[in-house]
Amino acid sequence: MMRSLATVVSVAPGRITVSCQQETSCGHCASRDSCGTGIVSKAVPGRSHQIDIPTREPVRVGEVVEIGLPEQSMLNSALLVYVLPLLCLILGAVVGQWWFVDLAGGGEPAVILTAALSAGAGLLLARRLARRLEHQTAYKPSLIRVLGSPLAATQLINAAPKDSS
Repeated sequence: MMRSLATVVSVAPGRITVSCQQETSCGHCASRDSCGTGIVSKAVPGRSHQIDIPTREPVRVGEVVEIGLPEQSMLNSALLVYVLPLLCLILGAVVGQWWFVDLAGGGEPAVILTAALSAGAGLLLARRLARRLEHQTAYKPSLIRVLGSPLAATQLINAAPKDSS
């Protein structure tokens, strides 16, 4: 299960709304200081997402909670969003090559147009399938546990004494 921390922003009967920062894996490797993408990811803050989660646990606004999503749903979503349009693009290029070049004696612009239209159809199909999956329970985040209120700066205690070496 993929886990993330989130802050509760509103509470309704049987439902909470949480806000969490989008995390990127970029900037965590050894070349983060010399990589252009790593530098940009430091400069531009991540997006904040608000998610509604059904729950029966008592939660208050401002508390930090841990939410989770099964890995299988993430893998299925990635396949749907990335692989389906790519397969449609390749299939469109093959069909365009066969139809316009081999049979009709045309040129490459028709093949490129067929591939682009097929990729667009793949994107529309992926969007339609994603909307169907959106309502399934396996594709919705769930509340794992309530961690409580975040610590204020005045409540933090340094465990090491000042004169320790």
